[in-house]
Amino acid sequence: MKVVNGKTYLKIVFFGTALAGKTTTLKWLFRNGIPDEFKLAEKVRCLETSFGQTLFFDFTPLQISADIIVRLYTTTGQNYYTMTRRLLFEDVDGVFFVADSRKEELEHNREFVREMRSFQKGVAGMDRAEIILLCNKQDQEDVYSPDELAALLDLSEYTRFPASALNGTNLREAFVLMISRLLKKIHDGEAHALS
Repeated sequence: MKVVNGKTYLKIVFFGTALAGKTTTLKWLFRNGIPDEFKLAEKVRCLETSFGQTLFFDFTPLQISADIIVRLYTTTGQNYYTMTRRLLFEDVDGVFFVADSRKEELEHNREFVREMRSFQKGVAGMDRAEIILLCNKQDQEDVYSPDELAALLDLSEYTRFPASALNGTNLREAFVLMISRLLKKIHDGEAHALS
């Protein structure tokens, strides 16, 4: 949380494996879960490969009050962009870990849990970030339940939601919870002014 010229800036990152549904989640929220009066852009800004995967990150800003700006990012899931992901985690306030709930993706999810844990130790501010687990693709076959997946990923300490980025299951609820937690931190005086 940074305060610049009297405005508080929050940074929320959607993180997870390639094709876990990060961009689809952000786009669904932007279209269906975020009131138009909060939007500072007409659409999510996407930098994609020719076949539709995120290249570096996607981004959209929101203004949820006169003095609070929320910046939403998705990370790329491709392993050759690890350094880009690390940069996006600098001074992050909230993380949606978007896990692909399909059983075949368990090891890929575990790789990203290890990466997130390393960021929690070595990236400024990450140790204080709010984290919510979105167990995506619950509408598909052969998936772990959210409780099973959280246990297998050693993420049971975090609030989790069964989710579907395609139809929006629980995305609005998870987003409202994240914003509520971050607003409480602002209320409790955790934002820091920049000179």
